[in-house]
Amino acid sequence: MHTNPPLLAFDVGNTSVKVALLGPIGWRALCRVETAPVETLAERIAAALPSPAKGAACVASSVHPPADGAVAELCMRLGAGAPRFFGRDVAIPLRTSQREPGKVGADRLLLALGALEVCRPPCVVVGAGTAITCDLVDAEGVFRGGAIAPGIGLCAAALHRATALLPQVQVEGPAPAPGKDTAEAVRAGVYWSCVGGVLALVGRYEEAAGREGIPVVCTGTDAPLLLPALPPGTLHEPDLIFRGMEAALEEAGH
Repeated sequence: MHTNPPLLAFDVGNTSVKVALLGPIGWRALCRVETAPVETLAERIAAALPSPAKGAACVASSVHPPADGAVAELCMRLGAGAPRFFGRDVAIPLRTSQREPGKVGADRLLLALGALEVCRPPCVVVGAGTAITCDLVDAEGVFRGGAIAPGIGLCAAALHRATALLPQVQVEGPAPAPGKDTAEAVRAGVYWSCVGGVLALVGRYEEAAGREGIPVVCTGTDAPLLLPALPPGTLHEPDLIFRGMEAALEEAGH
């Protein structure tokens, strides 16, 4: 159980910023705000936040550097001081086999670290947001890397932008296939190509791990869309990145 002063954590993504508070009873989601425009991000987060816990320290994971200044501005405004960024101010205690470990996104490493808090390795970690990341943690707890692909919304938007006649569609879950009109066909193509990619990667990772049926942990804004088509028993962990932040801070003695 968390007994330290409250912790305000920011997950800064390309599409949205998610804010959660870690207190005595665990993580509590506070708000989710669109990242753009960054010029007004601090004000929009401040307006969306409920009254933050007095004395809360601030930490952040970011894959969108243009927004980092706004997060720092907000933390200073809240009287919390400068936020500590994972991968820069706070090390992420996860072994990797990557050629350039320092260039792996902090979000992917934190998700993998969080996955080790909810299941035993080896495991597959799926993050479904603007991009879909699908990574492997091997039986020794080593981050082996993985794959990064366009997310559901990005695929749908790209098809619309790059063609003259294909409509912009919203994908809200498993799409009927074959589609009976153009919009249905786009939904089917986007949804099942994203799901099929994840399933194919899970199969390849099982081969790499030398084991079938390894646990799959899924998180991210679009995780509920993917879950119905993912392997039975897939774990849905909405707070996975925050679990990873907590584990990293505990390892660092913060």
